[in-house]
Amino acid sequence: MRKGKQIILVCTLMNFVLSMTGFLFSGILDKMAESLNVSIASAGLLSTMHSYGAAIGVPLTLIVFRKVNRVKMLKIALLLSILLNILLVFAGSFPLLLVLRLLSGVTINSYGVMATTTVIALAQRERLGRSLALLIAGNSLALVVGIPLTRILTQTLDWRFIFWGLTAIMALCLVYFHLRLSEDNQSQPPLNLKAELSLLNNPRVYLILLFTFVMFMGYHGAYNYVTAYLLALFPGAESGISVFLMLFGIGSFTGNYLGGRVSDRIGYARSMRVGAFAQMLVVLLMLFMQKVLWATVALIFLWVMSSWFMGLQLNSGVSQETGNRSRFLLSLNGSAIQLGGSLGASLAAIFISQGFTKQIIIMSLLSAAAVFLLQTFSVDKYHRAGEKAEEPSH
Repeated sequence: MRKGKQIILVCTLMNFVLSMTGFLFSGILDKMAESLNVSIASAGLLSTMHSYGAAIGVPLTLIVFRKVNRVKMLKIALLLSILLNILLVFAGSFPLLLVLRLLSGVTINSYGVMATTTVIALAQRERLGRSLALLIAGNSLALVVGIPLTRILTQTLDWRFIFWGLTAIMALCLVYFHLRLSEDNQSQPPLNLKAELSLLNNPRVYLILLFTFVMFMGYHGAYNYVTAYLLALFPGAESGISVFLMLFGIGSFTGNYLGGRVSDRIGYARSMRVGAFAQMLVVLLMLFMQKVLWATVALIFLWVMSSWFMGLQLNSGVSQETGNRSRFLLSLNGSAIQLGGSLGASLAAIFISQGFTKQIIIMSLLSAAAVFLLQTFSVDKYHRAGEKAEEPSH
């Protein structure tokens, strides 16, 4: 196997771990709340704090360590993530768990930015969408297999056992990167903050960041509590939750797969608009089908699929608009994902604490409508204008 493809596959495996680390608790919130003797809304903070760490800490980390080679930074971030996971397993109180989740959000997502820039550098331009789809397949695999499996395992095993397994995979990947990924490989100049921020003069870039923030505020705000949402609508559905989570994971995998191919055919901008319209339509149907279990599950499947279809386009768009010259803007895109998601989850926690669990999906409807209008404006004003400017004169 070619070395570049092998590195991408290992990064895909690590993305599985990254996604599991970030969203593991979402699938077992009710069990975590019972284990830690806190409310479901409070247990949701374990995911929210991880997101806040990623949103705020990753850009600051890249600024502070801007002179460090990105491959070295990748290895350091992964090592620190391993150490924090070990501390998390031995944490004796809920407040300490929250602090450690905040810090792990910084380190594991700093690794994620470095891994994404590495994969983009290795990918052929005409196959960028498919290469990113392969990378993100690790995240969707976590939803297909990992998170549903953890719900089954937590019937008999403590959640800390799962974190030991994730930490072991991280350690093996770190050894691989140390042996196979040279710090002289894929060299990149130190981060020039002024030059990178100047790339924001391109309106397509800041519109991608705004799209990302709004979309994930609605999506993660609702999906973070998807098990609580289903159980609120259908209290007797507890036995099927693991199967439903696996189906939603298949939806993420399918959306990611289609997103890579559609992006390579019609471009990231139009793909984002198609995904936003599909998500808006699906969520609207969900509001009318809340009394029918099979319809609700099928629509959540399509909702997740449309979200992951759009999610792939975001890093692809930033990479294309900046010529893959900006790891800092990639980190800002990651921050928009995490900050939007954590803000959405915080709002959802407030709604749930007030007894509005069945209504949290409205957040996703509002965000889908907003990003559809935003992307329609972006395509009409900037992308079509750019295409006309590039047409040869006759």
